[in-house]
Amino acid sequence: MKTILSALFGMLFLFSCSSSSRMMTVPDENLVEIEKNKDEYELIVMDPGFDSWFITTWSPAKDRSLSYYNSWNQRYVTAWNYKATRPLTSKYFENIIMYDPTVDYGIELERKLYYYFRYVDTKLGIPILDGQPPAIL
Repeated sequence: MKTILSALFGMLFLFSCSSSSRMMTVPDENLVEIEKNKDEYELIVMDPGFDSWFITTWSPAKDRSLSYYNSWNQRYVTAWNYKATRPLTSKYFENIIMYDPTVDYGIELERKLYYYFRYVDTKLGIPILDGQPPAIL
């Protein structure tokens, strides 16, 4: 189970489509990267089940504002990174996510990142936050 989960979490990458002007990485085999190029970002989740889950779960009728996604992503990243530094929970949260809430990643990335956290919570059954956001799924 640990190897499956660590592979899932180790494959979460934030990066842009082309060469970067800034890149932050975690010194580990499992990298979480944020690259910036002309204010364009892309989130790639390499969990084979996520994309189909995301496509069937998200709809324009359920969409929220950029500030909604940004606010929840800040909470999720804070909780994720806290758990990644704790021995009892680090087996599920091996990577630190380098997320800067002051950066405008755009609604598509914020939405997809939010839904990734919800995927981990609901589909994989691994709680990240104590208080969950309202169900929009």
